Amino acid sequence: MKPFTSATGDRRPDPTREGVAIIAPPDDGNDWMSRLEKLQQRIAPAKERVERSLREFEWTWTRAVLFSLGITFFLLITAAVVPSFWLYFADQKLKWNGAGPQGFWLLKLRDAVAAGLFTGPVATILVVASIMQNWRRKLRGATGDVRATGGYR
Repeated sequence: MKPFTSATGDRRPDPTREGVAIIAPPDDGNDWMSRLEKLQQRIAPAKERVERSLREFEWTWTRAVLFSLGITFFLLITAAVVPSFWLYFADQKLKWNGAGPQGFWLLKLRDAVAAGLFTGPVATILVVASIMQNWRRKLRGATGDVRATGGYR
């Protein structure tokens, strides 16, 4: 390889000659699709297991009681203990207790975070339950308008 002299006078190998690795230009977007396809192929076995269990799952009294106890414990912790801890932490450690020139807005921010900590888990449970119910209905082939049947109309 023949060295060349740069404008500053130092002698370095000529990067246009052989032996220099050339980085390939970025792809035109097909790389993104191939990554997405690889991800879909990778999670396909896990998705199949989840879909099989959703399709075949049936509630029993024991499962329903244990699930309701678990969800109650989860909601008790996430909707009562965590926001309460946040309020004490923000008041005692961060001093967001309403004092000082920015105290009013810090107090409002503290309460907004506490409301988010309460609302987040409850909304998540409702949304996940709806998604799982619709997914299960689709897997069992019962798509379409679902209305309660029977009863007094």
